Amino acid sequence: MSQETAVKVKNNEFDNMVRFAFRLTGVNILILAAVGVIGLLQPEEITAWLALLVLGLIGINLFANLIVFYLSLVGLFKSTLKWRAALALLFSLVLFALYLLIIAATTMAG
Repeated sequence: MSQETAVKVKNNEFDNMVRFAFRLTGVNILILAAVGVIGLLQPEEITAWLALLVLGLIGINLFANLIVFYLSLVGLFKSTLKWRAALALLFSLVLFALYLLIIAATTMAG
């Protein structure tokens, strides 16, 4: 395999990594919306299984958001899809900020 072909394959891997991060960002937004809907529609007395479900969704979302942050940060410097990587990084940072606001609001209220 020539050196030029190896560089193309490596660039394609970074591009695929950025595409995956961008798709995972969409999944993160959907999970956050589901948690928000559950939070708005929950009864006054939340059941234990619903609390565990929401906690599990939040844990999955935060872990996936860390993956998006890492992949888009690497893709920002190594990929040819810099705008898509920057957009995924921006969405990741916005989701982290939303979680910080939610945590601050719940600690102030409680």
